[in-house]
Amino acid sequence: MNLRYFQRGTSCRGILRAVVALTGALVLAAATATVPESPKVNAHAADPWVLPVGEPALPEGDPAAPIRRHCALCHSFDYISTQPRLSRTGWTASVDKMRTKYGAPIPTNDVPALVNFLVKHHGKE
Repeated sequence: MNLRYFQRGTSCRGILRAVVALTGALVLAAATATVPESPKVNAHAADPWVLPVGEPALPEGDPAAPIRRHCALCHSFDYISTQPRLSRTGWTASVDKMRTKYGAPIPTNDVPALVNFLVKHHGKE
């Protein structure tokens, strides 16, 4: 397209009027836009959650070694420590489910040590 096309069909005044009209429409739309209100405070709501900072520490030494070696592959220590307290049967079923359903690479001879640790630190017994 060359400059003659604009000179023949459209005047500079026409382009200027269109730009001014469009700018005015945008300014008017922005001025009349509603600003969202901040959410109302519910007086009956519980206190806001405050999450703990950092990861909980596992006990040092050999009893926590199977947890570090196997469970921490997929779970954070925080996730492990916040699980509901289960009985020995519940923890055994949970570890078996991790092995069979989810494919956790836990050797059979490490299952009793895992279950003993979980029952001792997160069990009902």
